[in-house]
Amino acid sequence: MKPFSLSHRFCGVIVVAAGVVAAGALLGCGGGSAGGSGTGATGGSAAGTAGTTGTAGTGAPGAAGTNGGTGTGAAGTGTTGAAGNGGTTGSAGTTGTAGSVGPTGAAGAGGTTGRGGAGGMTGAAGTSGSAGTSGTAGVTGTAGRGGTTGSAGTTGGASGAAGTTGTGGSSASGRARSVSSFDDGWLFFKGDATGADQTAFADTSWRALNVPHDWSIEGPFDQSAPTLGNGGYLPAGVGWYRKHFTLPTTQQGKRVFVEFDGVMANADIYINGTKLGTRANGYMSFRYEITSQAVFGGSGNVIAVRANNSSQPASRWYAGAGIYRHVRIVATDPVHVAQWATFVTTPTASTSSATVHVQTTVQNQGTAAQSVTVQAAVTAPNGSALAPVTSAAQNVAAGASVDFAVDVPVASPMLWSPTSPSIYTLTASVRVGSTTVDDDVVPFGIRTIKYDADAGFSLNGTSLKFKGAGMHHDVSGLGAAVPMRAWQRRLSQMKQIGINAIRTSHNPYSPEFLELCDRMGFVVMDEFFDAWTGHKVAGDFGGTTFNNSGTADLTDTIKRDRNHPSIVLYSIGNEIRDGLSSQLATAKSLTNICHATDPTRPVTQALFRPKDNMYYPGNFVDVLDVFGANYRINEVAEACALTPHHAGVVTEGGTSTSDWSMITGNNQLTGEFIWTAFDYLGEAADMWPTVGSATGIMDRMGTHKSGADSYQRLWGSTTPPTVTTGTTASKIVLTADHTTMVTDPNDVVYVKAQISDSSNRVVTSSSTAVTFSISGPGTIIAVDSGSTTQESFRGTARNAYQGLAFAIVQATGAGTITVNASASGLTAASATVQASAGAFVPCSGTCD
Repeated sequence: MKPFSLSHRFCGVIVVAAGVVAAGALLGCGGGSAGGSGTGATGGSAAGTAGTTGTAGTGAPGAAGTNGGTGTGAAGTGTTGAAGNGGTTGSAGTTGTAGSVGPTGAAGAGGTTGRGGAGGMTGAAGTSGSAGTSGTAGVTGTAGRGGTTGSAGTTGGASGAAGTTGTGGSSASGRARSVSSFDDGWLFFKGDATGADQTAFADTSWRALNVPHDWSIEGPFDQSAPTLGNGGYLPAGVGWYRKHFTLPTTQQGKRVFVEFDGVMANADIYINGTKLGTRANGYMSFRYEITSQAVFGGSGNVIAVRANNSSQPASRWYAGAGIYRHVRIVATDPVHVAQWATFVTTPTASTSSATVHVQTTVQNQGTAAQSVTVQAAVTAPNGSALAPVTSAAQNVAAGASVDFAVDVPVASPMLWSPTSPSIYTLTASVRVGSTTVDDDVVPFGIRTIKYDADAGFSLNGTSLKFKGAGMHHDVSGLGAAVPMRAWQRRLSQMKQIGINAIRTSHNPYSPEFLELCDRMGFVVMDEFFDAWTGHKVAGDFGGTTFNNSGTADLTDTIKRDRNHPSIVLYSIGNEIRDGLSSQLATAKSLTNICHATDPTRPVTQALFRPKDNMYYPGNFVDVLDVFGANYRINEVAEACALTPHHAGVVTEGGTSTSDWSMITGNNQLTGEFIWTAFDYLGEAADMWPTVGSATGIMDRMGTHKSGADSYQRLWGSTTPPTVTTGTTASKIVLTADHTTMVTDPNDVVYVKAQISDSSNRVVTSSSTAVTFSISGPGTIIAVDSGSTTQESFRGTARNAYQGLAFAIVQATGAGTITVNASASGLTAASATVQASAGAFVPCSGTCD
């Protein structure tokens, strides 16, 4: 067998390792993204009483009041200590000194990724008033999302500035690195706005909202929309976002970055009137440094984002518009781990022992050389800490970057698998002398993967077939801005059927989606592009966008994703239509980038009609590590049987179960990904008023079609439920899929209105209009159904589809939320949900 290297594909056994993929050894892959964070603890007991008032002066200043005593309450659930009252200003005298603010209680211990959110920024003291009180503690978010925005500090004296809004609670208190949610407090304008990049631009009339936000899904549907049926006949164009924020003076001397998980599309980013750059491909994550342009304290800052998807049609499916994924602010020491630089692999792993290999890059943006060590500390899934290992010291010159590597032994590891998705956490701490100046926290899994040309795919030494499905990144009426709970609901519906593998068709998904795959136990084929040097539709990300940024887009995405244990295969493209010679050259280049950036995972491609297009013999068989093609299972098998043999995968297949016997009977075939798990918006060219595709084995709400039942009988461990139907509608039966929820925007509850007969049987022939209403601390963020016919997702009314309509609810505060549903001629119904303050914690394994 030939060795697998950056310049030669491997024709026999593909195994994963740290740095190479070599023949004959079982080696490991990187770990997953963050698990859910714990809820932040609140502050300690109240501060001491205010200092005594200075005596009023008759011309000379009165003496300043003495400081209030510092609160000494214990950490935990106490409220934040209140500020001591300022000393009263003497007549014509100097300002009394403000009492000390009681210390915030220690942060509560976090979930798998960290501890409670630190508070929002403290309000600045007025020039003649008392100090602003501290912002309340932010609730820790998940998947890198920080706490909710700290509350404003109280206003000081007559000329005192109000407390700042805050950038949100830190995602992990006590860390050297500050990571804060930047999702809250944006302003939005639909349309272009000359001068909106400038700090002084008048934006008071703009719409206030939080991100993630997809403005296109808000509609209206329009047969003349530039997106055409490809994009679901939904609107496109320019949207502007602006956010006013203050950075604390304590961050002076730090390096400050703004990170975007995704902006659709052609995003121009500005800070205080200075353009930072443009990211064209709306599926890619990116960040910009704002240190030199930012103001610390004082008058504050304005960040502006212009998102432009005017060039249409831009996609063959619904893509969304705007800042549709999370945003955060990261502040680091000048000596810090570079973005996405930490790579965790497990070159040896068994049930008795494992070696966790950590490699990272330390960047010195300071003005002097530093002697640096990196300490690697591993935390087990049960929270126990393993003995840390520290690297040898290396000199990192000013303006330079240096690579570090550390191995951490693990005894009796808990191996990651779909049936036991165990997540470890690696903390890579950068130390200058005895001081930790930065820390990078990376969740990961301990496991091995192997592709054998004759035996197929194995995980931890056990053969595994991909019972896979593809899907697009919209979730029906939520569009592309998807709360984590909605993804969790979909993945749970897939797992119930027996699906164990997901294809991210045909672009990178959000970090929190991959985190859920890690936690819930799916394997993933991570796909990057739908077009390369040519276009499929005029405004897609092929052509100029791919030629200008394709290399950076691919490299960045692999670095972002390579620690997820769920990812077992990379796909560099879907049904690329470039000419053969051009396509081969590009495939070689992209495959080499994959191997250089992550040597632990093989590369495939979803080829289109491989025999007709002469993709084999030779050609792509000689380029790809795993031979893949859409639908043509016989051609995949034929190519894999050529000498030398190859492993293969059906990257896209129909929803008939007929191919499965061939896959199980051919060890070279690793599995298939059916198209698709769910119906989706778009891909409905010239089909108005149809606005979506109905190719899924479930409709957009997850209701089974016959195909879902067939696959559940074939792949699943449970029998599909039997649905009994009625004929005469008499009432609504209203059911919430959860009776409790939290105030984190990542949490939602689906409330299902079923048109029923007197025996509570669903009347599938009913399309009656259902009107929802809500009371209590909640809001209806979308109304929905499984229908592919155009109908607004906003408002409170929705026509039932096959007897079902849904309201999707989000909590706005703690308390009892009541949802009511009514329809003409039917008995109305209500359902209650209890909301409590807290962070959404995603589930693990089989759940929801």
